[in-house]
Amino acid sequence: MTPPAATHQPYRPDDVLPPGDTLKEQLETLGIPQADLARRTGLSTKHINQIVQGSAVLTPETALLLERAVGIPASLWNQMEAAWRTHVSRAESREALSSQLDWLKRFSLTELVKRGILPTKECTVDNLERLLTFFGVADPEVAENVWRGYRTAFRRSTVLRPDDYATAVWLRQAEIEARELICAPFDRTALLDLLPRLRALTIEEPEVWRAEITRLCAQAGVAVVLVPAPPNSRVSGVTRWLTPEKVGVALSDRFKKDDHFWFTLFHELGHVLLHGKRLTFIDDTRRDSDTTPERDRSEAEADAFAADTLIPPEHAAAYRRLAQRPTPFTKIESFARQAGIAPGIVVGRLQYDRALDWTHGNKLKLTIEITPTGDLKADY
Repeated sequence: MTPPAATHQPYRPDDVLPPGDTLKEQLETLGIPQADLARRTGLSTKHINQIVQGSAVLTPETALLLERAVGIPASLWNQMEAAWRTHVSRAESREALSSQLDWLKRFSLTELVKRGILPTKECTVDNLERLLTFFGVADPEVAENVWRGYRTAFRRSTVLRPDDYATAVWLRQAEIEARELICAPFDRTALLDLLPRLRALTIEEPEVWRAEITRLCAQAGVAVVLVPAPPNSRVSGVTRWLTPEKVGVALSDRFKKDDHFWFTLFHELGHVLLHGKRLTFIDDTRRDSDTTPERDRSEAEADAFAADTLIPPEHAAAYRRLAQRPTPFTKIESFARQAGIAPGIVVGRLQYDRALDWTHGNKLKLTIEITPTGDLKADY
């Protein structure tokens, strides 16, 4: 996966002439006064003068009249008029955006450059336009309203916080990458059948499971993308239905450890399998004060699904014995081999269950980092 290129800005000439300039030149070439053109077209002299001055819109009907009177095709008049009106509207829009440059300062411009979203860290109208294009919105106010809508979908307060802007970048980048992935139509049975194979990947080398996760899940209609966590954001994963037949799952490297990574993957797949297509779930370490019982229940269900998938019922008794006594690392590794999962996952579970201190056993965890290209760096 390659990093997204800085939002492309199409070529826009600085000088776009109104069609009235061309009409004036043509009349001078033909030696036709404006009053004579008015008689030829049936338009008033005042209207012809307004077109020449650029104050009147040159309509398609007028373009046909000019085609007959001065020999320039109506299609060309229409193109010139459209180009001129677009130029005028763009200039007005850029003028309005110039008063909203402070909105850019709510983002880490350094991070936007690093992710290839902006070419420079400058607070310019060009960069503001690029950022709006990246988000697919008309202006900053629209963006804010869209994000408040997302927060409602995520069952959070509609009050935006500083880290929501970093999260918005991550969510949009994940959405774009997930939409680009080619997937089969969603198949719940196929996804359920894939779970043992996905679980078995935990003991493989990262360069193996990085590609396999995406490939296998795509076969079941799940677009899994890995997007590095932005600074000042606590987001670890998101599940969002992109179409009725395709769901996007994005994972970050927020915690930098393999136990958190795998738990988040199966947590998100739990949302896919257990909860409705109309819902969107974003998972982070911040607990909002306004979470609803429905959201809490959904998160608890996804947590239980992930835990039971990684350490399924047939290994539960052995795990309980492991957790009930002081645990040598050799015992952890032995249980991990028997269960067929990475030892770091067992350490993380023991730490969560308070059977192991948070400072113990971490050498068995794999440290992972997602690069801006979506690749993985991993080391113990």
